[in-house]
Amino acid sequence: MIFKLNSAVLVAAILGCTTGYAGTIYTTPAGLTPGTQYQLIFVTSDTTFATSTTIGDYNTFVNTEAALNATLAAFDTMNGVTWSVIGSTPSISASTNAVSTGLVYNLENIEVASAGVYGGTLLAAVGYDENGAASTNAVWTGSTTTGGIAGGINDLGQTFPNNGYADVATGAWINDGNAVFSNNGLSLYAISSVITVPTSSSTPEPGTLALTACASLLLIAMRVRKMSERRPF
Repeated sequence: MIFKLNSAVLVAAILGCTTGYAGTIYTTPAGLTPGTQYQLIFVTSDTTFATSTTIGDYNTFVNTEAALNATLAAFDTMNGVTWSVIGSTPSISASTNAVSTGLVYNLENIEVASAGVYGGTLLAAVGYDENGAASTNAVWTGSTTTGGIAGGINDLGQTFPNNGYADVATGAWINDGNAVFSNNGLSLYAISSVITVPTSSSTPEPGTLALTACASLLLIAMRVRKMSERRPF
């Protein structure tokens, strides 16, 4: 009985570690020197309507989406990171709500912009959601290509807001020139607050912490199993 129980613990440890670490994301871009500032960007895996005229509703949505990934949530808590929607309502523009003027990376360690995301053309598509999964979703923006309020009925909260596409690395990523009826469910773009590469490497990434915890759990399970095998029946 003891042997069976400990075998089950070992299997559970292995499955738990492999499952929990699935879908790797990169929260600190490789190659950046300590003290460098950057932002992260993703497209939400879930969708929402564009009927609200309150920008806070969309900011809440993207923060909730970020929290769905435990690794990203741990990193955000550790570094005081918050998320803003790249979207415009009739009263506030995307470029005001989600300021972006420097380095921007998606969650797969790909540089998206070197001087903010509102220059029209990106270096690479946003392309990935909060779990690091590739995304080609249509995305609500309600914005012009430079992050301004689209005007007329094209803002979020209006009848036909503008949208873009997560897989498009050109000016059409934020505004493809078309508008969609607002009660359709589309994704949103989320961009982080400014993050600074730590000056010390003593603080491990959340992913590293997760691996360390898994390794410890596996070692404990293996030790308990070995002890149980030595017991006389």
